[in-house]
Amino acid sequence: MVESGQAAHLQDFPLHADAASELRPPPPAPEPEASAGARGPAPLEARFFAAAADAATLLLLAAAAILGARLLTGSSPRPAGFAWAFLFLVFLSFFATVPPLVLFGRTLGMAIGDLAAHDGSGAGLTAGAAVRRWAGTLATAATAGLLLLWARQSADLPTPADRFSGRTLSLD
Repeated sequence: MVESGQAAHLQDFPLHADAASELRPPPPAPEPEASAGARGPAPLEARFFAAAADAATLLLLAAAAILGARLLTGSSPRPAGFAWAFLFLVFLSFFATVPPLVLFGRTLGMAIGDLAAHDGSGAGLTAGAAVRRWAGTLATAATAGLLLLWARQSADLPTPADRFSGRTLSLD
């Protein structure tokens, strides 16, 4: 409603399509996306953060299993039970790493650290590549990180897990 003495604020729309295109601002130019092959490997600090988050998740799950067993049996594990707990931890690490890499291209720690495993085309990991990446990570953990000394020489050098799987981790 327009009260007397006030002008109505109306907008005039053109009736022809060619006149409408003259009034519309041009669409913004799309930003060029960096391809996965153009990105370099993720820095070791980001990888360490992601590995620490994955390790914390595994330790939490293993501790929950040990505490659950303690509640059911009423006794603490014997020293021989810790060897079984370690094997359970390795088994659990396989299932906490390989299926997420195959399904999502990243583990929980990689998602927290905003990392993803890519090849040159940006495709996800195959099951074989995910198993090889897990094996490379286990080899690095078994040597207490000594295998990372080679990758520390240059930011462009791949880690053992990158070399085994053929895929580098990059920041997303």
